This record gives sequence, C-alpha cells and structure tokens, in this order.
Amino acid sequence: MPLVGFGQNCSNQITVSYYNSNGTLSSQTINNGQSGTSVSVCPTAGAIYSFDAYSTSDGTLTWARVISKAVNPAQDVVQVLATGVFNAPQVLRLNTSFTTATQFRVSSDPNKCGNNKIGYAYLTFTPALTLASTPATGVCVGGTATLTAGGSSSYTWSANGVVIPNQTGSTLTVNPTVTTTYTVSGTTSCGTSSQQITVPVKDVTISPSAPVICAGQTTRLTASYNGTSATYRWFVKGQTTVLSTSASVDVAPSSTTTYQVVATTSDCSTITKEVTVTVGAPTVSITPGTATICAGSSTTLRAISNNPNATFSWSPATGLSATSGATVTASPTVNTTYTVTATTPCGTVSASVPVTVATIATFAVSPTASTTCSGSSTTFTASSNISDATYAWYATSNLGVILSTAPTLTVAPTTTTSYRVITTTSCGNNSRDVTVTVNPLPTINVTPSSATIKRGGFVSLTASGASTYTWSPSTGLNTTSGATVIASPTTTTTYSVVGTTSGTPACSNSAQVTITVTQPLPVQLLAFAARRTGSKALLTWTTASELNSAFFAVERSKNGVDFAPLAQVPAAGTSAQIIAYAFTDLAPLKELAYYRLRQVDRDGTSTYSPLAALAAPPAADWLLATDAPQQFLIQAPLDAASRLTVLDLLGRPLFSQALSPEQTHVTLPNLPTGVYLFRLTTQHARLTVRQALSATY
Repeated sequence: MPLVGFGQNCSNQITVSYYNSNGTLSSQTINNGQSGTSVSVCPTAGAIYSFDAYSTSDGTLTWARVISKAVNPAQDVVQVLATGVFNAPQVLRLNTSFTTATQFRVSSDPNKCGNNKIGYAYLTFTPALTLASTPATGVCVGGTATLTAGGSSSYTWSANGVVIPNQTGSTLTVNPTVTTTYTVSGTTSCGTSSQQITVPVKDVTISPSAPVICAGQTTRLTASYNGTSATYRWFVKGQTTVLSTSASVDVAPSSTTTYQVVATTSDCSTITKEVTVTVGAPTVSITPGTATICAGSSTTLRAISNNPNATFSWSPATGLSATSGATVTASPTVNTTYTVTATTPCGTVSASVPVTVATIATFAVSPTASTTCSGSSTTFTASSNISDATYAWYATSNLGVILSTAPTLTVAPTTTTSYRVITTTSCGNNSRDVTVTVNPLPTINVTPSSATIKRGGFVSLTASGASTYTWSPSTGLNTTSGATVIASPTTTTTYSVVGTTSGTPACSNSAQVTITVTQPLPVQLLAFAARRTGSKALLTWTTASELNSAFFAVERSKNGVDFAPLAQVPAAGTSAQIIAYAFTDLAPLKELAYYRLRQVDRDGTSTYSPLAALAAPPAADWLLATDAPQQFLIQAPLDAASRLTVLDLLGRPLFSQALSPEQTHVTLPNLPTGVYLFRLTTQHARLTVRQALSATY
C-alpha cells in the first residue's frame, strides 16, 4: 500500500525476499518504519544467506546490520553491509552470514519528487542453533576464547574440520595458536543444524615473506599487526643495532641475511618474527598455470616474481588487455600460449601459460556418492574444464542457503543427506546432486553397567552392540580385546570399551563402566604362585602383614571363572611379619588350571586373591620353576649361541636374554600372570615349552 502523501514513484514501499527454513522463497512488502516477520532459520556451518530488497521508489537502497535500535531510525547504530543507487524495481542483494539472532535494516532514500523521506524496514533472523565467541575480536597467540552454543541438548565440536573428542557441552574453551575455524553441530527444533565461527589470532606478519634480490639491490620489508596497535624495532638477527623503528625497513644485504622485527603490541605481548632476504637468481611464474575459456570469454593471468623490483612484459599481444604489468586479461579466439618476461636488476626470466579456447564445457563431481559413519566427514570436489568456473554448494533440503563457494565441500552429516553443486561458467551452467549415506554409530552396552567388588575380587564385563571391542585401561583386565573381559582392579576404576561394527565403513562408539573397589584386604599379599612338582602342584604365597585373619581357602578352576574349594590353610591371625604359606594339590588337573585364595577373617568376611595359573604338564623338563619369584632352572646343555625367549601365545616375543654356557638360572622381569611359550635356542637345538607364570606382588 502506498504511503499517504507520497506521489507517483514516491510511495517508498520496500519488498524483501529471503529463503525460509524450508528452503522456499518468501517475500514481504513492508511500509516505511514497519518491522517484518521474525524468521527462524535452520543453519548450516559456513552458510551464506541471500536477501533481496527493492522499493517502489527510485533511490538509494542500503542493507545494514542493526547494532542498537533507537526509537527514531535515523539514530539507529548500524553496520552498513551493502548499498547502491537503483531504479524501481531494481533489487539490492545482500549475501551475509550470522551465528546468533540478528536484526537487519533495509532503507530506501528516494531521489525524486523533491522530498527527503527515507523509508526503513526491519527483519530479525534467529538461527535454531546459535554460536558466539568471547572475546569476539580475537585472541593473542595462546590466549583463551570461550565458544558458547545454544539450541541443542548435546553438541559436536570440531576445529578446522577435525572433531574435538569428548566435547559435547554447550561451552568450549580453546587456546588457538593460529587463526582457527570452529564448527558446532547439534539436533535442534528443525533437525540437524550446524554453525561455524572463526577465532582470529592476533599476530605479526612480514611482507614480502621470502624476498629474493640481486646483490646491491634494496628491498622493503613491512611488518603488520592484525590486533589493535603495535610499535616496531628492526634488527639483523643476532645483532643489537636497531635498523628502524617504523613498520617498514629498507635493506640491501650483500649476502643472504635474516632480519628480525620485535613488535610491542597494545593488547598482546611482545611478538618477534623473522624474514630471510635471499640474494640470488630471480624467478617468475604465472597463475593459473593453465587456463581454459569459452569462445568470447576471458581469463585473468597474473605474473609472480620472487624479486620485488621485477617489471613484466607479455607476448603475443593478440587477445591481451595490456602487454605490461603483473596482471593482464587474456581473451584469445584460438588456443594461444602467452609468455611473460620478468625484468629485474639481476637479469630477465620468462614463463609461459597455454590458454585453451573450448567449444563445450565439461563438469564432474568426485566422489559421486559416499557412505560414512554418523559424524564423520566427507569431502566432495566439483570440477570443470573452464577456468572461470564458480561453484555454489547447497543441501537439497535447503536450497536457500549456500554451504560453500569453493570447488570442495566438506560435510559431516548425522543422517543421510543429499547435496547439490551448481557450477557456473561462461560456456553454461551445470547442476549435480551427490548423496552421503550415513551409517548410524553402534549403541554399545556393558553388562553390568556398574559393579562393586572387594579388593582382590573380580567381575566379568560383557559388551554388546558391535562386532569387535577394545578395552582400556589395561590395568586389572585379563585381556583388552573381546566382548567379555574379567576385571580385578585394586582401586576404583572406570573402564572404556570401544565397539566397532563389521560393515563398510566400520563405525565405532564407546561406553564406560565403573568398578568400585571397597574394603582393602586385611591381608597384604606379596606373592602367590602355582607350579608343578612332578605329578603334584605346589602353591606358595607370602603375606607382608595380617589382621584378624582366620584361614585361607584354596580354590581351583578350569576356566578362571567357576571355582571349587580344595582345602583350608590356617592363617597367622594378626602379624606384622612376612609369613610364607604352601599347599600341595595332590591331584592337579592335567590341563591348564587356575587357583585362587579366599582369605577369610575371624568375623567371617572374606576377600579373593588374584589368580595363579598352572600350565598343563610340559612336554619336556628342561625348564623348571624355582621357589624364587619368576626364576627358572635350565636343565639343558648350553653353548655360546644360547638364548632364551619368552613369547605370548600368539607368538609375539616379550623377553629375550642371551645365556652363557655355564648359566643355570634365569630371572624374568615381572610379567603378568598367564601362560607363555619359553623357547631355548642353541647351536644344535631349539626347545619350546608352554609354562604358566604368576606375577609377584
């Protein structure tokens, strides 16, 4: 509706177009001073939002971000984002991004009808997932920034595309050393959303970064600081004489020299940077190295030399916008190779670039599809044979939001998602869709979900939901792989299990279980071991102290889980002395067996010792265990080439020691309780025996 009092072409109504959260185009016609609808959008990290506005009046259109809104629009505090003079109904487009609720203002200043009536309209956009940084202006090197997200109950964070593990909260504290882009994703009211924000790191840079000059030539080095302000001092590295106190210094070294600039900043600490000025031969190159254009179009060629005083000349002149200067525009009608010659105080050097005139444009996307695990990233790359190709990536579910304008798109969706890339060239355009099929992460469960044991006891833990499992930490576990493990920690321990599926790709997830250990043993056990002595089995154990100990119940098992009692050995009661005990199993099992002690107090309470393994009877008796912990008697002839190697049951060597011809005993490091392979190698023989081993305590 035209505003009252305005003549023809002066009604100054403003129409704004934008894409809503469903990816469809919406429009509003807003009278002067009115506010448009507050719109909720579903953001995607790095998305660029496009807004179009036009007025019914000729004049100046201006898009701005509202920092502070006043009663009188003329007193608003705004940041101008785009402006221009347009004839109605020409459109002013704004391409922008935002990570928190943002109010935009579009104004129309008519230039006809002899009036100065400025029309204003406001729109507020609120992303379903928000992201803010404190401070917002960047940090010093190693400084702290706090990122705060909102709109979801759980979050996934990444830095420069790499997922940050174990960070699911709404707040992330970071200490970047270089400018870093952080991305957060989460499930919001409108599905999976993501946002990204770049935290600038305030630092000093030197230009040129690696100059090459001729002997006697002068080059200018310029330092710049992206923070608030800085003062500078220039030195030759290793010297104390100040060359300059300005941002720039002119140098003319006779040989390759490294210079330092010390910047004293107003908002960060002192920063020192170096640059090496090389005295040597000049080089020249052309960007791009090759180019393909359509008939009637052009490409920009840029010459780059390592010598800062280089001047450039181009040939042939056919199709060129100029024959001198670092940058030229080439518009050949046939395939042409252009040559640039760089003239420096050191001499001249040349480079060439072929420019191909294509009759048809070709387009491709690689890969054409991808299958990943939920949260894992996939990178697609679009390409064209036309050098001036530009790209725009979208999610097909939201074609109003540009995800990337680079040839590549890296995404990490949590559900199966399709993307579209529109490639624009001077020869024509192309649209391609690709799909990321997302395999869900397995749900890992541990049974029991938690447990309480007495010190010296154990519990069996079983994981489910995947194909293979890895447990950590290894402390107190009989193994770190497999669905079921036996845990016998001596202190309260939280175990983590990572389960991996068997599909392609294999997806992993984790779960945790806490084992609470109570009631420390009233008996301090130093050692517990089992070994065969002929047809019998000798069990020995040693205590360092005892308190109200009644007896030791000796128990035996075939599988290390189900135990049966064998006998009771009276305990010393209460003692602060080292006491040795022994028990002989007159009829031990003929295969691998496990023993444990159930220490019973006078009040009837009891605790269990760790297990002692007894191997099956060896095929040979060349290796005999002694009473000393992990010491063995070798009853085989030795020579100068003799060596004893201890391996696990998978054949992996754990210990190896050369033996002298006169040696009779060998003592092992404190290996964990278990069954091992002992291999004796001499010049004339190789003997292997399977032997149980008990750890010392």
